[in-house]
Amino acid sequence: MIQEHDEGGLTYFTFPELTALGVAHVIGSRRGGVSDGPFATLNVSLSVGDATERVRENRARLGHLLGVTPEEMVTASLIHGSDVAPVNGVHKGARIPYHDALITDEPRVPLFMTFADCVPILVVDPERRALGLVHAGWRGTAAGVLPKTITTMQQRFGSQPADLIVAFGPAIGKCHYEIREDVIQAFRLLGRTPVILEPSANGTAYLDLIATNRQQASALGVRRFLEAGLCTACRTDLFFSHRAEKGRTGRFGVLAMLEA
Repeated sequence: MIQEHDEGGLTYFTFPELTALGVAHVIGSRRGGVSDGPFATLNVSLSVGDATERVRENRARLGHLLGVTPEEMVTASLIHGSDVAPVNGVHKGARIPYHDALITDEPRVPLFMTFADCVPILVVDPERRALGLVHAGWRGTAAGVLPKTITTMQQRFGSQPADLIVAFGPAIGKCHYEIREDVIQAFRLLGRTPVILEPSANGTAYLDLIATNRQQASALGVRRFLEAGLCTACRTDLFFSHRAEKGRTGRFGVLAMLEA
């Protein structure tokens, strides 16, 4: 179960099961920052048109919860792909271009990404002390970003899928993620099967992004999953939603690292 916290007006979430395993993490919301307008208030993205100084302050507030600064965070230039970047202490403060997954086995290396409907995924290996942070929209899911993260953790850290815990953060739910046939065909062309609800009479269907990613991870042998159970499009009071807010909105942040 995900747990909600409020600290000085800043609302954020954690998975107690991951905290107990020594994974320090914060799943932000849209509450508790300094931005205004469509970015109100805790927008942490520099790419949506918000003022840079406000974004930096918002990132600092989120980082303060884990005792890290924005200058220490390892971020990624998200492109809705499936490339996985192994990182370590040398990469602190770096922005890794063209990647949608970051992995590390070093303590105190804070991984950071931004979201507004796409699925935030934490991949935790409690046995070999490794961590992954994944950004999975429909394109990344079709390309297999989560299974590629898992196999890369196998190759780099010796992680075994049966040992992993995969935690899905707040994301757009199947209740709101209406898609057309072209999206379904894109999955099929890449050799993957999306989990969808029955197509409607107008030729659209509803994609279950979390169930699709869970299915892909299960196929590799992952057995332990956690889910936030929060739809970003349903809860625009708590989260930014690109679809529900028609593209004019901010991004909430997810920050995670292995404790020393």
